[in-house]
Amino acid sequence: MQLNNAELEQLLQLATKAALAAGEYITQFDRTLLEVDSKCVGSSLSAQVVTQVDLDSQALILSVLAPSIKYYNLGVLSEENADEAQAAHHERLTSEYFWCIDPLDGTLPFIENIPGYAVSIALVSKSGKPLIGVVFNPPSGDLYQAINDGSNSKVVKNGQPWLLQPSDTLPEQEGKTLIISSDVFTLFIDRSFSQDPRYNPLLEAVAEQLKLVGIRSLEVINTSGAVMNAIGVLENAPAAYIKLPKPQKGGGSLWDFSATAAIFEALIQSGSAVAVSNIHGAPLDLNRKDSNYMNHEGVFYSVNLPLNSFIYR
Repeated sequence: MQLNNAELEQLLQLATKAALAAGEYITQFDRTLLEVDSKCVGSSLSAQVVTQVDLDSQALILSVLAPSIKYYNLGVLSEENADEAQAAHHERLTSEYFWCIDPLDGTLPFIENIPGYAVSIALVSKSGKPLIGVVFNPPSGDLYQAINDGSNSKVVKNGQPWLLQPSDTLPEQEGKTLIISSDVFTLFIDRSFSQDPRYNPLLEAVAEQLKLVGIRSLEVINTSGAVMNAIGVLENAPAAYIKLPKPQKGGGSLWDFSATAAIFEALIQSGSAVAVSNIHGAPLDLNRKDSNYMNHEGVFYSVNLPLNSFIYR
């Protein structure tokens, strides 16, 4: 079964309805009732906390998506239902398409009542291509939608076509030196990475690359979840979000990156100077055969920089 453009549009609207329903619930939740539990997954605190809000948000999303799951025989991978021990046998590996859902990405900032959390829903093909991406940011009310389907690709922000302006995304060439007209570069990282021994070497490597393109100031943001880190890159160009590979399980999960990868790839189709890849420049493995995690390859999102100049090896 090959989904056509009309069907993708229908599924985009359904995913949007689900994301908005979950977002409204999250926004209206009485924080005096908030209780935090733990789960034995991943290697960072952000992966190990869960609230009833996560679970209720997931239930709302699945109830809205249920008709599409049955009609199109879609697989479902959702954070609070994922079983890492059974990852190699999950239905996403045999379904032509699957919903990839993070009902509340950025649970830590949500618990702390600071911006940085979001609802994220993607439709991914068996090959790992993200075809639909919907992100809702409850603190700001911003809604991001994308269809990533070649010439039919589109990105919409708050109901309006979203194309990054060329003056904001296309660096100027001056001889052989790449010049970016900005004084500040924003680097998004996960908060747990600040304790990693590779943290300072990465910042030094980034600073050296920035000098080559005329930027002297580096701002580091580490308070958001993975979804809003990627969206933050788009909203704060020039910017990048980098996660390095690591041997232990973690490094984000398929549901952390699928929706924003769809948004970035659709923007690439429009000619915007954005990039999304693993840390070595290859496409993200969004239907990994043996795990739900991305620790094996890391992730790299950027706006306004040539890919090869910023990959950290």
